[in-house]
Amino acid sequence: MIKNSLKNFGKNLIYLFVPMGLVYLFILIAVFVFVEAAMRDVGTAFAALTKLMDDSLQQSSASLQQFVSYAISQIDWNGNFWDTLKTVINTNWIGNTFRGFMETLSQSTEGFEQDLTAIVARLADGIIADISVAGSLCALGVLSANFATRFILRSKVAKRNAKQFVIAHTLVPVAQTALLTVSLVLIATIRLYSLLVFVAFAVLTSLLSLCSSYLIYRDNGLQLKEVLTGKNILQHLASMGIILLINATVAVVLFFINKIIAVLLLIPLLIYSANIVDVTTDRLVRTLAEQKAARPAQADIG
Repeated sequence: MIKNSLKNFGKNLIYLFVPMGLVYLFILIAVFVFVEAAMRDVGTAFAALTKLMDDSLQQSSASLQQFVSYAISQIDWNGNFWDTLKTVINTNWIGNTFRGFMETLSQSTEGFEQDLTAIVARLADGIIADISVAGSLCALGVLSANFATRFILRSKVAKRNAKQFVIAHTLVPVAQTALLTVSLVLIATIRLYSLLVFVAFAVLTSLLSLCSSYLIYRDNGLQLKEVLTGKNILQHLASMGIILLINATVAVVLFFINKIIAVLLLIPLLIYSANIVDVTTDRLVRTLAEQKAARPAQADIG
């Protein structure tokens, strides 16, 4: 199985472009959606802030004039021009003037501080919502890439009926996603035992992969115990480990070149690698089923 996994990994490398294309497409869509939504939120906030400032300036014109006169009087405008400029730039005059300006507005305009806080809060909530939408689109892209890669790679193994299709493309991915989610939560909550959780996740992933292949190719009297053998589990784990080591090596090399490129290439590579191992598992279990079916026939011939 290890040899077949590495062989399939290299032979089907052209299909790496499937997850790459879908992941990049959804990332591009997410970026455009985020930029458009964020600009709209910023524009709305800017319009509300402009209106608030206009109303406040009208109500606080007298107080503001007094404050501005006071702030300007703190600078010696009769000295050397460059010395005056350095004083303005190199001291806290600009920051203090701005803070005093806002405090004057707040004190002389009823509800100014509350309205300003509400505008900032709405903008922050809007940006957070925009990030959530963009993140959801990226996640959808990863899921779509995984589904498409799984479909294309596994369609090369054998044709399936409707029941096998449902098992391979709905129930199994849901179970894998649930297993991954639970593992990540456990790693985040019990950090001291993260390594044990990771090992347990790897073993359970192998069991799940073998079980899913068994559900698809269990015809001809093949039993689950013939699939879930120690040899098959160890071979599956070794295949995953070697391919993950290849991914890690590629990631390290790419990180030295560019971190963004490394992340963008690593995600599709991980999707492709995971599905390659599953395809090899399918072929292993299908071979066992075919051998099981051939034994009675050979016995009859004898």
